[in-house]
Amino acid sequence: MLPPGSAGEMLMQNFIRDENLKLYRAALAQSTDEDQRRVLRELLGLLGDKPSQAGGRPQQAALAPDRSV
Repeated sequence: MLPPGSAGEMLMQNFIRDENLKLYRAALAQSTDEDQRRVLRELLGLLGDKPSQAGGRPQQAALAPDRSV
């Protein structure tokens, strides 16, 4: 167990937070259930994440055609 307030404990807390953010973002991108999406947005907000205004779904980047022929 890590001593409270140690650098190791902070690193572990940051790691867990980052992993939760990844999981919640992925679940939000996949979910179509509005109640589940609302809960996921709340969880993301509690962790300090700001989903996009467009319903919290990540936007697809437009791919430019490859012209390096």
